[in-house]
Amino acid sequence: LQGISGRSHIAVSPPGRYAESRSGLLGALSTELGRKVTAREMLAYVAGVVSHPGFTRTFADELTTPGIRVPFTADANLFASAVALGEQVIWLHTYGETYAGDDRPAGDIRYPRGDARQPRSLTPITTMPTGVRHDAERAVVVLGDGEFGPVREEAWDYGVGGKNVIRSWVNYRKAEPGGKKTSPLDHIHVTEWDPDWPSELIVLLTVLTRLVALEPAQAELLPRILSAPVLTRKDLTVARTRWPSKPADRKPRY
Repeated sequence: LQGISGRSHIAVSPPGRYAESRSGLLGALSTELGRKVTAREMLAYVAGVVSHPGFTRTFADELTTPGIRVPFTADANLFASAVALGEQVIWLHTYGETYAGDDRPAGDIRYPRGDARQPRSLTPITTMPTGVRHDAERAVVVLGDGEFGPVREEAWDYGVGGKNVIRSWVNYRKAEPGGKKTSPLDHIHVTEWDPDWPSELIVLLTVLTRLVALEPAQAELLPRILSAPVLTRKDLTVARTRWPSKPADRKPRY
C-alpha cells in the first residue's frame, strides 16, 4: 500500500491462496469477526477504509513515514460496511471489470439512462485541443471547443500520485502532448482528435464523479471504525497471523 496525495492508491497482487497460507491474516480475521473472511473481502475492506481524502487527513502525521496503517475493526457490522464501500471503489477503479454485483454491472460503470448525474458530451470537439479547464459555475469541463458535463469540482480536482487525473488524461491527447521529450520519436503524435476519445473521457468523468460521491460515506465510516474496538497487532498475532520479518517475506508467491 502506498499513500498518495489526498487519497490512497492500493497496489496489490491478485488475491490468491498465498494470502491466507502465507500470513494467516485471513484466518485471524475470520476468527476475530466470527465469520469467514475472503481475500476478496479483505481487499475491498482496505479500499473502503483508505481510498478517500478523509483517511489522509486523519493520518497526516503517520503518513509522513512511508506505508499505510490499516485499522482493522473488530466489529463485524463495520467490517461489512467497509467491504460494501470498497467493492464499489474497486469496481469503479477497474472500470467495472471486477467486483460486479446486483447494482454494479460488469464492464459498465455509467449511471442508469436518464440519470442527471451522468456526464455527457454537450458540445462536440472539432479541432485538436490545446488545453482543458473547468467552468465551476456551469459544472462543465471545457476541452478545446468542446464541453462535457455535469462535472463536479471535486471530480475535476481528483488527483492520484500528486497528478490531476483529468489534466493528465488530456495532456497526452492535446495538440502538443506533454511528457518528457528524450527522442525524436517523442515529437511524433496524432494531429486529429480521435472519435473514440470523447467516449473514453465520458467514462473517466463518470468514474471520478461516482468515486467522489462515495467519499462522504467513507469519511463517515472511518471515525466509527476508529472509535470502536480495533484489532491490534497482538490480537492478530494471538490469532496466528505471521508477520513479515524481512523484505523477501513481503513479496507475493505466485
